[in-house]
Amino acid sequence: MKKSNSLKTISAALLSGLMLGLSVNHIGGVSFAFLLPVCMLGIFSALEKLDTLKSWLLHAFVFSFTALSLALLGFTWIELLAGKIMVTLISFLYTLPFALLWFLRKRLCTESTRSFALLALIWPPVAWFVTEKLFAVPITLFSNGLANYPVFIQFIDLTGYTGISAWVIVLNVFILLVYKSIRQNSLAELTGSKDFLKLSGAAMLWFALPLLYAWYSYTALPATFQGYVTATVIQPGYPQDDPEREEFQIDIALALTDSAVAQTRPDIVVWPEAALPSSVRTDENALLFMADRVLRWQTPVATGMMDMEQAPTPLPPLQQYLNRDYFYYNTAAMITPQLGWRVIMENQRADALNVYRKVNLMPFTEYVPFSDRFPFLSRLVLEFGENNHFKAGASGTTMTFLTQDERIVHIIPYICWDILFASTHKAENLQRAHLITTHTSGRLFGDDIKTSLIGIKNYARLRSVEARKSMLKSSTTGYSFFTNPFGEVLGMIEPFTENYSTERVPLNQGLSLYSRFPNGFPVLCLLALILLTLYPAKKTNPKSHDHQNKERKKHPRKTSK
Repeated sequence: MKKSNSLKTISAALLSGLMLGLSVNHIGGVSFAFLLPVCMLGIFSALEKLDTLKSWLLHAFVFSFTALSLALLGFTWIELLAGKIMVTLISFLYTLPFALLWFLRKRLCTESTRSFALLALIWPPVAWFVTEKLFAVPITLFSNGLANYPVFIQFIDLTGYTGISAWVIVLNVFILLVYKSIRQNSLAELTGSKDFLKLSGAAMLWFALPLLYAWYSYTALPATFQGYVTATVIQPGYPQDDPEREEFQIDIALALTDSAVAQTRPDIVVWPEAALPSSVRTDENALLFMADRVLRWQTPVATGMMDMEQAPTPLPPLQQYLNRDYFYYNTAAMITPQLGWRVIMENQRADALNVYRKVNLMPFTEYVPFSDRFPFLSRLVLEFGENNHFKAGASGTTMTFLTQDERIVHIIPYICWDILFASTHKAENLQRAHLITTHTSGRLFGDDIKTSLIGIKNYARLRSVEARKSMLKSSTTGYSFFTNPFGEVLGMIEPFTENYSTERVPLNQGLSLYSRFPNGFPVLCLLALILLTLYPAKKTNPKSHDHQNKERKKHPRKTSK
């Protein structure tokens, strides 16, 4: 490959990566997700001109590294070393779909543009494996970008987030085929070209399919709602003069809750991650204080807090290394007026309080990978983790509260990094829940970088649609908001402000198809790939193929028949 051609193809791959990375973010309040239908045109056009696996891998790495660097800008800005390492590793992993595509094209003896649609079968199982099983790093670029337009993601209650990548890739292939048809034919030839009309019609139909399913969802789903609740989310923020003093956060949260309860009397109030500086399960004073406030409000509070549990003896290696005889958990709990009454009037302790312990911990902040086996690795924890070294929990049972009109409502919580993973909660727990609460903290990102905050907002939309449940999201610094079962954002509080928001959201109990079979779509894609690999390939005549290529070069504007 000549140097000039190499520069062109690398530039095309780079441009594709830029468009995909930009699609995840907002600039000046404008979403760039409209780039998704054409974000792969550059990399596909570049790969068409390349023959060797080595060249494919190089261009795929350039594409992936560029897209991930933009999509994770906030994370890499704060965690410079860990962020760069993660982006590089995942970029190498995301050359794998392109390598598999290269082998599959060789196996099927095809070099047609249409064969790039095979990537739609390859990408979902690879992305699922990388996210859920290998590194637990949720790099789902296509779905995070398209979540900016909730009307296009309604179908993921069938396929889950991996179905979005398949849809976007196929749409890009259709548009590339239409573009090539326009370039190869004159205007007069286009009007009479059956191939062009078929391609254009197929592209428009493929684009319309999510919209048709969205129309069905918006029409049929409201009939399944089990009423509504009025909810309030609290965003306490952090004082700019001393953002590390957590006691300020609880004071602001209490004041905002006083105002919300006095004005709207909600059915439930949601506080952010680690809103309580002390564990109500082990600190008797903290338990009495919160029991008194909740009893006076006569409104249940779902809140994040820290929790501890005695470690078994002999102590695990990491606990010995840290000189601790306990495990530390990032936790969510529900404190109800009924519990407050029992604590104050019946002297009941909170040892048996139903809590949820965070399943998915943030690497290098809340824990260091493999440090449970090799404790010396715990030194690699970044300062933002404050040396907490949390232990991962498990999918918890639902928490229950009574509304103001005494209806029983079940919730299931997520804590920050959890929201990035569709597999956080088991199907039986999701089935019983009417609502999802999400407790996050954005203080690590400061007031300059909002890309990660936008990403978390989009992941919340994805989880809401996949489960078909409303979500109540409270953050320390933003965004705090609500979603309905369609993933539409309601009552959003802008980042880095102290405020509360109250909305009326629908209840929906039960399971979506995706929640019943969360691995179904990636498995179907994998089975299809296996069948294609076993399918006997058609042998082509090399001389005839070379002759067709020469004819195309001589007559570039004529279609081959």
